[in-house]
Amino acid sequence: MLQINFLKIRTTLIPAVIVILFTSCSAKIYTKKDATRYTSKHNTVAIIPPKVKIEVRKRDNDEKRKAKQEQEVIESQNAQNEEYSRLLQFVRKGKMHLEIQDIEKTNAILLKINCPNGDCGMAPEQLAQALGVDAIIESNYVFSSQKNIGLGITYAIIFFPYLTPLGIMMACSPTNRADLNIKLVDGTTGYLLYSYNNKLSRLNKKFVDIVDKATKKAGKKIPYH
Repeated sequence: MLQINFLKIRTTLIPAVIVILFTSCSAKIYTKKDATRYTSKHNTVAIIPPKVKIEVRKRDNDEKRKAKQEQEVIESQNAQNEEYSRLLQFVRKGKMHLEIQDIEKTNAILLKINCPNGDCGMAPEQLAQALGVDAIIESNYVFSSQKNIGLGITYAIIFFPYLTPLGIMMACSPTNRADLNIKLVDGTTGYLLYSYNNKLSRLNKKFVDIVDKATKKAGKKIPYH
């Protein structure tokens, strides 16, 4: 008779569940060697509307693809707001000593120069000059979402009854993921001063929550401290 080693199964599943619940790959960070030579002269930085893509699946019909394109616009607005709010917290706590240009002002100027998304072929230094800032923050997000039904059900059964609710949540709730890049560019030279790349995922969290987490992580290493 086949005997199931539940202890071994649990030991195998626990790391997998932890990965699903809270995943953050090792961030790839680049900082220009003499970055502070430039950032020390910065007084104001602007946040360009983030470029957002939501993963399209082969089974998505035209209606769903169109809905995702519309959602990309909304998520870009949400991401810009979240980046602004998080960086403003660093400023208010005295961890960053410069001004973050109000995003309404940033977007109004971009609209005025016919560059509503900050993606109109202008060089970073040209954008900075048009915005009247010393540096710009640009970011890219590729979002995807999926449910871990099989793992959730298995987890609910193996750990019955204590953690069954968590297993059900895993099966029913989406795990949202983001492949992201946040970078700081000098407004005078166009030099890339800082770049933060990472892959983050969260169970039952909105994309904007991942943006907040990413901005917090990136903000801790940005050469303004």
